[in-house]
Amino acid sequence: MECSLLDFEMAEIEILKLFMSKGFFLDRDVLGVLLMMDEQKIFDVVNKLVERGVKERVITKEVFDEHIKKLSVDVGLLSGPKFLSRKIEVRDFIQHFRSRYEILRGVLAKTVDNLSSIRRIGRSSGVYSIAVMVNKKKVTKNKNLLIEVEDLTGRTMVLVNRERGDLFKKANGLMLDDIVAFRVSGSSDMLFLSDIIFPDVGLNSEKFGDVDEYIAFSGDFHVGSKNFLERNVLRFVDWLNGEVGDERQKVIARKIKYLVLVGDIIDGVGIYSGQEKWLDIKDIRGQYEKVGEILRRIRKDVKIIMCAGQHDAVWVGEPQSVALEKWAGGLYKIENLKLVSNPAVVDILGFKVLMYHGASINGFINEMDDIRVEFGHKSPTRVVREMLKRRHLAPTHGLMDYIPCEVDPMVVDVVPDIIATGDQHRVEVDSYNNILMVAGSCWQSVTPFEERIGSVPEPCRVPLFNLKTREVKIVDFSDDKIKLREGAI
Repeated sequence: MECSLLDFEMAEIEILKLFMSKGFFLDRDVLGVLLMMDEQKIFDVVNKLVERGVKERVITKEVFDEHIKKLSVDVGLLSGPKFLSRKIEVRDFIQHFRSRYEILRGVLAKTVDNLSSIRRIGRSSGVYSIAVMVNKKKVTKNKNLLIEVEDLTGRTMVLVNRERGDLFKKANGLMLDDIVAFRVSGSSDMLFLSDIIFPDVGLNSEKFGDVDEYIAFSGDFHVGSKNFLERNVLRFVDWLNGEVGDERQKVIARKIKYLVLVGDIIDGVGIYSGQEKWLDIKDIRGQYEKVGEILRRIRKDVKIIMCAGQHDAVWVGEPQSVALEKWAGGLYKIENLKLVSNPAVVDILGFKVLMYHGASINGFINEMDDIRVEFGHKSPTRVVREMLKRRHLAPTHGLMDYIPCEVDPMVVDVVPDIIATGDQHRVEVDSYNNILMVAGSCWQSVTPFEERIGSVPEPCRVPLFNLKTREVKIVDFSDDKIKLREGAI
């Protein structure tokens, strides 16, 4: 039983079971403390007791304080999926979409006055604002756009005249299952669109920290692949430890206190047909053992936060739990490593960092003509901008496989200061509504899949973000000479 699968209603029972599985019984006071912690922190506690070889079988408050009280809390989990602890049924998919609609309608209601419902639109012509989910789109014989939308009260059709220029383009860019507000005129027989309002995510101002420290962003190691660039990764680790690089680079490296890894840490097994011939390490445990060897070399004052991706030892659908201990047991023994779900929001010294590997990015590119034609796979932050605008990481059913939860965890409910993504294997840093968007690189040379879809990776680049100044630097480990590119966002 994994701590990441705790269900809120069953938390007390599941915590007791978790500790009993490790040979511990809990005092009532200690159980109360644990109930106030996030799921990953609870797992950290039980691991710490095992690692320290605690002899007491009953964990009292005194035992807890002696061994656990000093456990680091400068990285905290703010938000993560609450997985269902029972068999998934049809009603769970309905609740999944209903929770998404209700959350985003609540957001839209704060910016759009007098939101109505489809049921309240009568046969007499009027002007309305409605919060809707996009069901279907089609172009009519006259080249106008007809959109079928619904809310919790019914369905209706909305027409967008092709002569409306920018509005027509904006409407054509809507994705299926988008939840937006429409300003319309007309009656229940036919409505005409006059404006579209997205839920959107933004901050009033950029956040600046108090300490002159850096977060480094990476991921997509693909350990186990024949394309894995191990020598380059180890050069990055040596640089991070201050063992290589010029004096100025060593000063910067010593200020890196956090390393955010956004998934696809291993290449996995059986991820796609014929993968075995591209694997250097052909079993999952062996791949994770190699990952552990690499991460254990990183100096211990660097806090590592890692989520999973589609190649990791988790289910393909999103959200994803942490890599399971049965496959990645060695990672659970690395004291400065924190495993989180995908997606997850973590707090790093007051900065809210949304970590999402990015399985839906290719789907966005395929579905949105403007992005596909103008950018292709060259600008991952252009896609992230669309996620933030929609306040959802994967709005369209079928964009990626998903696991229904009590509340749709792909909704961007907590407004982040930083959103970190991977998957596209290209570094890009940009800003949207005062939110920093960081797209990570990779440590894998070009693959046949990337060649087939026209994606050109930029491996071995590591973006750094200064918490105090917001300065961005990108360190390039692609050849023997370590290069540093810097600027401001």
